[in-house]
Amino acid sequence: MDNTDKKILNILQNNFGISYRDLGKKVKMAASSVHNRVQKMLDEGIIKKEDTIINPMKAGFNTIALIGLSIDPRRMEEVAERIASYEEIQLIATTTGDHDIVARIIAEDEKSLWRFINEKIKIIDGVKPQMDVSSFIDIFKMSHKIKFKV
Repeated sequence: MDNTDKKILNILQNNFGISYRDLGKKVKMAASSVHNRVQKMLDEGIIKKEDTIINPMKAGFNTIALIGLSIDPRRMEEVAERIASYEEIQLIATTTGDHDIVARIIAEDEKSLWRFINEKIKIIDGVKPQMDVSSFIDIFKMSHKIKFKV
């Protein structure tokens, strides 16, 4: 990835709907060259997909929580993949910190959150009983953007 790709990514993160022609003007390239670069970044997985970022709390999901789980090491991948399959999960990652897996969950309210944890997470073979749950109160910043220095 060169500086031109980074410039393209910086622009696309703020306006994915920009035309290749306008994007080309901003990076001083032909629209077809910009299109080829964007397509290559899509093919390589650098750009995941175009997406609409929604603030869950403004869209009726009033409870957002981080949950830290301890997992039987022999079942780590299996458990992570199963938890990742649930729509309520926005992010799941294995970690090197106090927990084996950390997940971000959205729910309509606290009751829905606890129902989800009790009915879908705690019952998975390999999930140990000790877990930490922290609910968000206010969100001051939520972004998927990466600022590239060029």
